[in-house]
Amino acid sequence: MLAAMAGLLAIGLSSCREDEQNRALHLEKGTYAGKADKELTPEQQRELQARGYKQKF
Repeated sequence: MLAAMAGLLAIGLSSCREDEQNRALHLEKGTYAGKADKELTPEQQRELQARGYKQKF
């Protein structure tokens, strides 16, 4: 019984990934807390605009 409880405790403690540890748990409503997006290059902007034009009806 004690070994089973110790095993469950070990699994529970090791189940959190490293990138999930020490992250903010209380977020401000309406504010994006992630990393800033990279600026699109002019070529990427043109490609995105061309894809948008293809979707127009």
